[in-house]
Amino acid sequence: MKKILLVDDEDMVRNYVRRALSSRGWEVVEAVNGAAALEALRTTEFAAMICDLKMPDTRGEEVIKEAAATRPDMKIIVITGSVSDISNLIEPGIAAAGFLLKPFGIDEIRDLAEKVIGKVE
Repeated sequence: MKKILLVDDEDMVRNYVRRALSSRGWEVVEAVNGAAALEALRTTEFAAMICDLKMPDTRGEEVIKEAAATRPDMKIIVITGSVSDISNLIEPGIAAAGFLLKPFGIDEIRDLAEKVIGKVE
């Protein structure tokens, strides 16, 4: 089973994405903030990480940079409510496999996950 780390401080977003992806067979591990995500990355292997950019403690950019440095083979999908956040993220060394702008539909997250990570077999 392909394991995905889902990082977002909003319960509603995490529940929405978890249900969408779990229904397709992915195992979704949730992190409620950046610090929890960094801890999960230290202890668990993930095929991918879906990470919000705006969080109150450790910002998504920091989590993404750490993930890219320590898990270079892991695919990263960025979710955000602002296009300007995406353009600010694009810099050398940060290679996101995909971006989703909030609000997004269930099919959008499922299709992007399948494109980036591959279908669960």
